[in-house]
Amino acid sequence: MSENVQERECSLLLFRSRNLGVLFLIACIFIFLGNESCRASSGSGALFFSASVVKIIDGDTIEVEHLGKKLRVRLWGIDTPEWQQRFSHKAREFTRQHVQGRQVELQSKTWDKYGRLVAMVEVEGRSLNEELLTEGLAWVHIYYCKEPICRKWRQLETDARVARRGLWQDNKPVPPWKWKQDHK
Repeated sequence: MSENVQERECSLLLFRSRNLGVLFLIACIFIFLGNESCRASSGSGALFFSASVVKIIDGDTIEVEHLGKKLRVRLWGIDTPEWQQRFSHKAREFTRQHVQGRQVELQSKTWDKYGRLVAMVEVEGRSLNEELLTEGLAWVHIYYCKEPICRKWRQLETDARVARRGLWQDNKPVPPWKWKQDHK
């Protein structure tokens, strides 16, 4: 089997699988095949890989290209305002300015019901997830952010709120998960 065919098959498996155990297995395959663009972290089941950002969907969703395949990525642990909410366009623009056309490092977490990879995103060693919180353009997601890093992230959100940065300029900004419930 040629190296190109192996890469394609591994890539298809990577983007279609919906199970972290399968992601870990795929990462092992990448390592076994000598492809250093993907690596598994020891013991966590997370997959780390580099990709190029080709499109910004909104503040917390991007499209990347990896091994010739496009993949939608939802930023893990945070939530930016919905399109009809105030500051949604600022969150999207912030994300665009920081990652559009650039190489990013992704740390996979899971897949969502829309088929998007949910991941932490880094560019030049800085976490985009954290940067959005620091600028007051996102909330820590109360339903999904349950890991130790979320404590730090809640502090970043609190600091932005106290400084009245971004969406915290409003007296009572509505988190997107509540806004969606009220606008069904």
